[in-house]
Amino acid sequence: MPFVSSSIYIKAIELALREGLSPKLLGEHYPINRTGIYVPMASLLEVYELAEENLPPNFGLRQGKQLKTTDYGTLGLSWRTCLQAIDVLRNVKRYMVLVTNEGSIDLREGASTISLTLDRHIYRKGIKTTIEAPFVMLLDVIKEATGKQIKPVKVCFKHNITNIKDFTEYFGCPVYSKAEENSITFDAETLKITTLKADRFIHDFLTQRMEEEKKELSQKEDELTEEINKILKESMASGIPSLTQIGDYLGISGRTLKRRLSDRDLTFRDLVQKNRKETAISLLSNSSRSIGEIAFLTGFSEQSAFNRAFKKWTGSTPNQYRKAN
Repeated sequence: MPFVSSSIYIKAIELALREGLSPKLLGEHYPINRTGIYVPMASLLEVYELAEENLPPNFGLRQGKQLKTTDYGTLGLSWRTCLQAIDVLRNVKRYMVLVTNEGSIDLREGASTISLTLDRHIYRKGIKTTIEAPFVMLLDVIKEATGKQIKPVKVCFKHNITNIKDFTEYFGCPVYSKAEENSITFDAETLKITTLKADRFIHDFLTQRMEEEKKELSQKEDELTEEINKILKESMASGIPSLTQIGDYLGISGRTLKRRLSDRDLTFRDLVQKNRKETAISLLSNSSRSIGEIAFLTGFSEQSAFNRAFKKWTGSTPNQYRKAN
């Protein structure tokens, strides 16, 4: 399930309230629950959508402006102790998963320019705000870390922005909407500036801590795989659900689900075949059901297709396997 740091969620609610959003409209989001490190991404998206529908345009710009390094836990601390401004972007790429697992980030380091790109599928309106706010935040974080106002040379958003003038004034450079990618580009030389609190020892310590936090999150990803396996096993007899259908059930886009499986060197097809094989072997070994019934219970419409698949999995036909076991 997609998650996001609870501090970002809380900041969004507090900003919306200050700007006049009725607590009644916030529903279950108010009073604010301040427990827990993470909240479901869906909760943040609901707040963003309420803000965009009921408050002045460009809530993402205002949300990004109020976010500080302290809102990003260990990652935020690492930004303050980076050796150079470029290291802020490098840590964003490597450790943004500690803030949210929604979407993916890439960093293109060229001789003259450096671009940070954010790939986040817009499956509902609030996602647009989750793209705008981080780019805005990044500029203030670099200023906080270096003491310098470093402006990008170009900012691009894939979605349409009606009041783009506000973004242009903030970034101090051309800002494009309906672009081919979501990206923020800097002159490479400007990011070589040393940070105010550069400390290699502390930064190395924080990097080690972030690696440990990534491992902890990785264990949660194993829980996601197990949840998918459970859904597949329970629905197999009535028809294998699609990746998109499972994503809808889990509250995650099919595209993001596919990426998260890929991060673990898995495909949806791998999981389907794994669960079919395990179910077939269990039924052949522990039940007296006919081969035709087992074919149906493992999601095959024809027994011949099941026979071929089973032989591919085990090297034996279902009948041969049953007799040997």
